[in-house]
Amino acid sequence: MKKEAAFTGLEAAIVLIAFVVVAAVFSYVMLGAGFFATQKSQEVTYSGVKQATSNVVLDGQLYGTYSAGTGLTELTFYIRVPEGGESVQLADIDYLYTKVDGDPASKTYGSTSLHAGQTTKIVLSSLGGPSAGSRFTLEIKPSVGASTLVQRTLASGWTGGVII
Repeated sequence: MKKEAAFTGLEAAIVLIAFVVVAAVFSYVMLGAGFFATQKSQEVTYSGVKQATSNVVLDGQLYGTYSAGTGLTELTFYIRVPEGGESVQLADIDYLYTKVDGDPASKTYGSTSLHAGQTTKIVLSSLGGPSAGSRFTLEIKPSVGASTLVQRTLASGWTGGVII
């Protein structure tokens, strides 16, 4: 008797169906991974746009009150959210005030929100310096978005008013 080792039509159909099933499962896994990657990249994009539009900018000049004994005692300035920006809660903004010869001080201000295009006045008091001719730094840090860094040196004859 002769042995014939060949595929029959039924065997070929079973193997073909198995290949199709494996390919379908593989394509489902690949599509799922692609959708997951697309969703994550979309979340990253939205997060980046939110951070880029949530900044707070200084609007105008800094104004200061001077005391002969302690130097700069009060700092007044205006902040705003640019047009098209996200609203910012004033309570979520930290103001980090640092003078050359002292420790940094952090303050928060207000409890309302600041919307795009709106301006609000901020007054930081009890600063305790620096004196005329010295330098200070003010960092405005919202909870989301970029911080604004302001460095100024008081003129040697400065006695209050606009800080250039």
